[in-house]
Amino acid sequence: MRILYRDDHLIAVDKPAGILTIPGRGETTPPLIDEVRAQAPGALPVHRLDRNTTGVVIFALTAEAHRALNAAFEGRRAEKSYLALVRGDLAETQRVELPLVEGRKGSMRVAAKEKDAQAALTLVEPRERFGKYTLCVCTPRTGRTHQIRVHLAAIGHPLAVDPRYGDEGPLRIGELWSGAPDPDGIVLSRTPLHAASLRLPHPLGKNWLSLEAPLADDIARALDLLRAARRYSD
Repeated sequence: MRILYRDDHLIAVDKPAGILTIPGRGETTPPLIDEVRAQAPGALPVHRLDRNTTGVVIFALTAEAHRALNAAFEGRRAEKSYLALVRGDLAETQRVELPLVEGRKGSMRVAAKEKDAQAALTLVEPRERFGKYTLCVCTPRTGRTHQIRVHLAAIGHPLAVDPRYGDEGPLRIGELWSGAPDPDGIVLSRTPLHAASLRLPHPLGKNWLSLEAPLADDIARALDLLRAARRYSD
């Protein structure tokens, strides 16, 4: 487990893909919090990421810090930034303001006229364009379940792999660079969404804390292949 930051009040770690943040019903794989508590007994979860989302997650180390950090998230003072590899050529920044409602089997969907719809806002900015794929920076202004994934799919640019809201995948080498060796090799078999940075008030209230997590290896490899394909096509 990579520790990104730690003091007497909180610990921030870089969550890997394939595990839950906290225990789930019927889950046999130990969750991230078990590993965190092995390093910091008594750690309390403040927020969570989907099973296959990587990146910054923080845990409080005291009850007081837990209350303060929860208040920061609930008051929308926690500034989150995600990197997402999506399908299609996204040319311009988009403000996606579509309310969400619970769908079937734990999924979410864009609401029609449901009274229980939750307001949701995501800013989606292209960072690097490759024609068939785009690396985007996604900034959620609200914190709804699967918000980024649903909003990306709603604007026609789902994650490059997303069994629930887009293409089931996996994503193979030849789909990114047709001239690469071993075109049938798998590059991505999970949703390429990465919690790259988090900025929020420190629980002591004296300053702001800025945290960053390096890009996960599988997403980085996919980008290397896309860049190689672009370079060799010029």
